[in-house]
Amino acid sequence: MARRDRFDLAGRNALVTGGGSGLGKAMAFGLAEHGANVAILDIDPDTASSVAHEIEGMGMSSLALPGDVVEEADAWNAVSAVVDAWGSLDVLINNAGIAIIGPAEEMSVADFRRVHEVDLLGPFIFCKAAFPPMSRQGRGSIINVASMAGLSVLAPQEYVGYNSAKAAVIMLTKSLAVEWVGHGIRVNALAPGYMLTPPVLALKREDPQLWDSWMSRVPMGRGGDPDELKGVAVYLASDASSFMTGSVLVVDGGYTSM
Repeated sequence: MARRDRFDLAGRNALVTGGGSGLGKAMAFGLAEHGANVAILDIDPDTASSVAHEIEGMGMSSLALPGDVVEEADAWNAVSAVVDAWGSLDVLINNAGIAIIGPAEEMSVADFRRVHEVDLLGPFIFCKAAFPPMSRQGRGSIINVASMAGLSVLAPQEYVGYNSAKAAVIMLTKSLAVEWVGHGIRVNALAPGYMLTPPVLALKREDPQLWDSWMSRVPMGRGGDPDELKGVAVYLASDASSFMTGSVLVVDGGYTSM
């Protein structure tokens, strides 16, 4: 008897926020490589279109959806677009996020609020929008991208808004996992470490001494390639993780082990 590949995502339909670049783009490609149709939502319509075109070049269907994760209407419209096009929403990756660096005593309330709006309120809005179709079909996998910063204070960066928002994403994940388990919806979090996204690469070039200081705190001694999140995203999205909900998978080169 042929064994079923539990990592196979053929016939599954996914939505990735912030999928136009960086970690979101890499995870979107990972899902598509395993057979999923993937919708890309990004505040930059050009990057969303570019990634969607690349996914279609892989032989999968894709949608480019411009949108702001803090706008409820954009969330509901995006979910509706996926369901209308493909008939279901099986996987949601809440990846979009921002960080504003600055001493807590100097950070404006507006900046603190903005980080929490994008990093915490955004995932809540999209989880809420995904609930109706996922609960109707009796299945769904939601992956909230938190950060190792939600588990361990990053240093020497002054990230009070980011750290606190990502910690809240983890508790949002656990709360929804418990509330929605009876609807067949699994909710897990992914906590990446220092990943070599375009903004991080820019900082590495601008301040190599600071970068070396950061890497000295990582047991593996390096930053992660965005592609190194592909396997974890596929695992959480697929039946391979069918008994997992409310969990936090940390991919940080050992940073939080110190």
